[in-house]
Amino acid sequence: MLITDIIGSRLLYSASPRTYYKAHIVLEVKGEAVLPPYTGKVVKTLLINAEPGLEDVFSSNYNPKPIAISTLAKRVNNKYLYLWKKSGSDIVLKVDPGDTVEFWVGFTEDIASKMIEALTSLDGLKLFNTKWSLLEYNIESYKLPAKPEEIPLDYRLDDAIAVKVEFRTPALLLDPYKKTRYKRFLPTPGNVFSYNIGDLLRLTRDKEYIEVVILVNALLNETYTVLETVKPVKYVYGNKSLPGIIGYAKYMIDWDLLAETKAKHLLENILLHASIMGIGTSRANGFGHVTIKVIQSNE
Repeated sequence: MLITDIIGSRLLYSASPRTYYKAHIVLEVKGEAVLPPYTGKVVKTLLINAEPGLEDVFSSNYNPKPIAISTLAKRVNNKYLYLWKKSGSDIVLKVDPGDTVEFWVGFTEDIASKMIEALTSLDGLKLFNTKWSLLEYNIESYKLPAKPEEIPLDYRLDDAIAVKVEFRTPALLLDPYKKTRYKRFLPTPGNVFSYNIGDLLRLTRDKEYIEVVILVNALLNETYTVLETVKPVKYVYGNKSLPGIIGYAKYMIDWDLLAETKAKHLLENILLHASIMGIGTSRANGFGHVTIKVIQSNE
């Protein structure tokens, strides 16, 4: 056995439950506005102006930060176009009167009251030379670690053969083995979910944490096309051109090992956590926003 079922059960159930929230916000723009090249800055500015108490949350006083945001997004032909600028592009990001934009926020119970205040105070804000009108918002709550019966159907691995992770905004992968200013760029499962493992299980970079990272690397096997579907990208943030990854990664599930280690429930919780709080670093700036699809055997 690679790792005993202690990893899949004791660590998960010994972690103190915490409530996580996922919010989806839809805004209408009342006037023409030129936006920053990375519109995570717009989302952050809107939230702080709606609830100034969030400025401290977005500061360096929290590690990891109890909030994750996406960039702004537009719905085009039933697909989302996330608004951020690639390095070298001549495009100017802007919105026109009547445009509808959307964004997502994940946050923990620690800041729930501030976030509720922010979301309900977005309507009528005047920023970036335009007025923003709140059309709708909805909030879902999850207690994590979740019990087996509490895992949403979309994240249950029964009869699943693979997991698809789509990087909707540039992802900056966290090095699971050491604290460093350098980022990881190979989308191995342990690199992709390194933040989620630590936050979900309340672990630092200790022996048990590394064991879980190794386990996740063994349970999920990246396909041979992963270096074609995940692409390096240079994005513009402020006046800098910086590297990240974009695209999608498909991971096949090793069911023999999953059964042997009894880690199915652990993996489901990690996937759910990532869908709420994103992956990697700088999630509070709009990086690492992902969508996750569990691929069933009959698909």
